[in-house]
Formats: sequence, C-alpha cells, structure tokens
Amino acid sequence: MVDTSWAKHVADVLRRNDLRMFATVPDYIVSHVLEPLWADPECRVVTVTREEEGVGLLSGAWLAGRRGALLMQNSGLGNCVNALGSLDVACQIPIVLVISHRGDLGEFNPAQVPMGQAAGPILDALGIRWIKPASVAELEAQGDGLVKLAWTRALPVAILLPPELTGGKQG
Repeated sequence: MVDTSWAKHVADVLRRNDLRMFATVPDYIVSHVLEPLWADPECRVVTVTREEEGVGLLSGAWLAGRRGALLMQNSGLGNCVNALGSLDVACQIPIVLVISHRGDLGEFNPAQVPMGQAAGPILDALGIRWIKPASVAELEAQGDGLVKLAWTRALPVAILLPPELTGGKQG
C-alpha cells in the first residue's frame, strides 16, 4: 500500500535543505510535490516550457546564491541531457532533479517504457548520483544525504520517484 504522504515528504526534504527555487514542467505525479511548494510563501515555483529551460533558470539561481530543484517526468530527462552535461556537470553547478519515474513496473503506456528504462543509465553516464526510494522510510533515510551531497560535490543529484512510492499514474 502506498503512503499518500510521500509528496509532502519529498517537499520537506527539499525545504529542509534550503531549496527555495523550483522549476517544473508539471505532470500528474510531480504536481503532488508542487502543491506544498506553491503554498509556501518562501518558495518560488516557475513553470517552464521545456526542461532544459529549467536547468538554465536553476543554474542562474545557483550563481545568484539560491538552491533549487527541477521537477519533471523522466521523459523530460531526455530533453535536458545536453544542458545538464554541458552546463551543470561541466561547470559544477548543483541542482536537485526530482523525476517521476514512468515506464517501469505496471506501466500502461508503451511510449513511456524506453525513457523509463534509460533514466538510470543516463544519470550514471552523466555522473549524477541518484536514488530511487520505494517507500517514505527509504526517502527519509536517503533524501537529506543525497541533497547535501549535491552541494558537497558541486554536481546535480536526482531523486527518481517510482510507482512503488507514488502509486504511479493509472491508465
């Protein structure tokens, strides 16, 4: 059974670690994380048209002294690979990627499967450390350490949100 408080826990991990700037190409799953962020007057959420636009926005925010996260679906990871590799990884700009993970167990849409299977290998190829917590307990045990690592290493990190955690998107 899915713990329905998962989205609040993700938002709490981000805010506990001083992230206040968020860019998103919203989808059904990450919209649950966005709700508490939109409601927080200390947080700024910007809806962007493409994920690489979010990478640019958050990289600029980092240069201005603000920590941020990009919230997207794993198909959006494919859209921003070059921006992540040539800007954030190459220039050591830390951002947190919060990625709803489609295309794995229980997926109903065949178009989601290729990027779902490629997400982990893409992050590995870019040297981006990532976690895929299957429960709120795993998220709480790993989330803060992962986010802190982004600033220690001065590199992006990613939280993949699998359907085991979120309940997924039903077809």
